[in-house]
Amino acid sequence: MKNANSYTSNKVSRTKRLPYALLAGFTAGFMFFFFGVLDIFAGNRRELLFAFGDFGAYIALIALAAMLAIALIIFILPKKASDIVFSVVVWLCVMGYIQATFLNGAGSLSGDTSQSVDIGFAIIDGAVWVITGVLSVIGALQMNKKEIIRTVFTVILIMLCVMQITGCAMEANDIFSSPFEYIATTEKTDEASTQTNTSAVSSSAASTSAEQTEATSTSDESTPGEPNINTPDLSKTYLTTEGLTEVSNGKNVIVFIIDRFDVSYYEDIMDTTPDFFDKLRGFTYFSDNISLYSRTYPGVTSMITGVDNDFSGKASDYFNTAYTSSGFLKDLKANNYKVKLYTAGYYAYTNGAPLYGIADNLSIATDYTVTHTAALVGNMIALSAYRYMPTALKPMINISTSSFTGLVEYNGDAPLYELNDPEVYSAISENGLSFDDSENSYILIHLNGCHDPYIMDADGNAVEKSSVLEQLRGCFNLIYNYIGELKRLGVYDDSTIIITGDHPRARDDAAIPSQPRLTALFAKPSGASDEPLKHSTAQVSQANLIPTIVKSAGIETATDYGLSYFDITPEMSVKRYHKFELYVKGKDDLIVTFEVKGDGTDFDNWTIVSEDPVGLIYRQ
Repeated sequence: MKNANSYTSNKVSRTKRLPYALLAGFTAGFMFFFFGVLDIFAGNRRELLFAFGDFGAYIALIALAAMLAIALIIFILPKKASDIVFSVVVWLCVMGYIQATFLNGAGSLSGDTSQSVDIGFAIIDGAVWVITGVLSVIGALQMNKKEIIRTVFTVILIMLCVMQITGCAMEANDIFSSPFEYIATTEKTDEASTQTNTSAVSSSAASTSAEQTEATSTSDESTPGEPNINTPDLSKTYLTTEGLTEVSNGKNVIVFIIDRFDVSYYEDIMDTTPDFFDKLRGFTYFSDNISLYSRTYPGVTSMITGVDNDFSGKASDYFNTAYTSSGFLKDLKANNYKVKLYTAGYYAYTNGAPLYGIADNLSIATDYTVTHTAALVGNMIALSAYRYMPTALKPMINISTSSFTGLVEYNGDAPLYELNDPEVYSAISENGLSFDDSENSYILIHLNGCHDPYIMDADGNAVEKSSVLEQLRGCFNLIYNYIGELKRLGVYDDSTIIITGDHPRARDDAAIPSQPRLTALFAKPSGASDEPLKHSTAQVSQANLIPTIVKSAGIETATDYGLSYFDITPEMSVKRYHKFELYVKGKDDLIVTFEVKGDGTDFDNWTIVSEDPVGLIYRQ
């Protein structure tokens, strides 16, 4: 009789716990596998150029499976174990919400697979998780005696559900819109933009040189493509791979931007392989080169255009102004240069409309195709996990904007150019180079290089996991193949070639630098060919990039762009600038501008001249 009563009591207990099990399962499954993904998607809509329909059904099924699994576990376990699991689910949901809302900061999808971790904050953050976890277990053990604990837990779960369902409704416009609605950001506006605040990933203008100021102020303000910029078709233009393996039979200017090519990476290779760079015949290595910016945005665009960003407006406004007002790009076109820009969207351009009439590798897309649905779904769930995890565990998630490379193809005349180093290596090594029909060519090739994810080995093979130095070696082997092809075609001697980075190594985006931030630089002027690699300690910077191109290639221009790399001798003392983009948790990001007087390898010569709050650094 005792066993029968026990069975009946247990049955009643299970029946009573069913609604709690369903509520806990729904809240956790919906929060971590559905709402979290949708919130990431809505907040980073301009970076993720695919639609909700491409992954929505899959995450809904995964969320449903998670809901049922959690509910079933709580339902079938013995009472004490069931109460503990129920309490732990409440704890995870509450702490996940607190982490995502208050402890991650604000920003858009990160360019890195892992962010720098503030050890002190990570310890405090972890302590909060542990303490609340212990309290939740204690509450579970007291639940039979104090029913109020279960009631409180239930109310908390209901509140979380209501907030998240409301959040989905508020973000419906972003969630269900076409990706092309976000590519089409072409109209100039002075209205303040709404800052993206996803709490998904912890994100990370003062003086300019005389050369930059002069180049910007004297550039022609006309915009060659402006009459057509706001047409619907141009809102869907993008930079393609078209002409990647073609050069001119006349003059060629080739700029290789190896992302995050810090001097320290160059030195690491030299330490183990001192002769690795000796193949760069005719080149000069500059050991004291300073990039103007500390990140890809706006570094790459400023290198292409020569136009500075004061961070007063949206990223799309800067892209539009930079590309349409660049005197350098107009001078290239006026000197019969075919301009081919192989760089990635989002960080270097929002859409190709401002480049209409300038870049010759533009195409128009009317639709797109998702090529790897499983990878897309996995990446979105990984981003959601990153958002909710404690700070100390975030480095376990290997996800970034680059993780979405190759997952979407546009149906234009040629494939979208993305930062996929193995594909570029394969195109050059398998096809070689050939001549196009241009009189002259300006070719800029942006490689992922020293930026993770590291998916290329030294021989250019696509691998699951490589390292920064292996990928950097692969980039240079790609460049050596390219140079070999230029020599085979007989145009190497007359080519101007620059190999550099868009910015130095990150180290810590949340701390003001305490050591020099130098970017590696190799340059070969037209006319140099088989001379051994030279080394220079001249104090050069990004301000000398465009003048070097103009003077080396003999481009006719009414603008004096200033001194080239080769105009500056090691004996000259030059004033240079570096704008470090500082991420400040919970506050406006800062542009910390350094003025460098003299030898840039000596940090005593680096002086902060301004700290300007700019809100979120990248905003649309």
